Amino acid sequence: MRPDQTGQEIGLMGGRHFWTAFSLSGALALAGCSSGIGLYHAAEGGAISQGGQPPPGLNQPYPNLADVPAAPPLAAPGAQAAITAQAHGGVSAPSPGALAGLSLPAAPPPLPDVPGLDIPTRPAAMAAPAPPPAPPVTPPVAPPVAIGFAPGSALLPDAEMAKIRAVAAARGAASVVACGFGGGQLPLGLARARRLADALTAAGVPPAAIRLTASASGSGGFVQLVY
Repeated sequence: MRPDQTGQEIGLMGGRHFWTAFSLSGALALAGCSSGIGLYHAAEGGAISQGGQPPPGLNQPYPNLADVPAAPPLAAPGAQAAITAQAHGGVSAPSPGALAGLSLPAAPPPLPDVPGLDIPTRPAAMAAPAPPPAPPVTPPVAPPVAIGFAPGSALLPDAEMAKIRAVAAARGAASVVACGFGGGQLPLGLARARRLADALTAAGVPPAAIRLTASASGSGGFVQLVY
């Protein structure tokens, strides 16, 4: 036998064994695919090896459609509207026949006499409760009257004096708030409030009835009656 023939024969025999094993494994896979998975799960153990739960209601009898109640009859036309109108109208008064023979007692029944139990006697007449106190009266506040000043100063133009005189004339017994705004400067706001107070005093308002207030923000000022 030649060496090349021996190698060829060995190669042919190896190829035949390979294709035989491949064909056998494929046949086993196609023939027992599901059984192979089951064997794998059985070998693995645990919950996956157990059978599945039965579907719910499996042991219940099949429903009988004859047990289904019939549909209720349809309401007469306008019945719903009548029920709604009756509900909106409230509870009707009882009929005279229902109240026939009924009477209320003239006096309450006597208290029971229970040994060992001290029940206070009911007073003959109870005093009327005191009326609730009147709510506090909020004093009225008039709307503020805006007053303009010269830009950056506490100079009061003559045109604004007429507004101050009108507030002083309508004051009566009320107090007057004089407020000045400083446009970002609190000293200017205070100066404008004092200038308004001087103008109110000149118009006849007593100094004790004037309340000064100032703010750094804002512009101008205002006077306001507070009753």
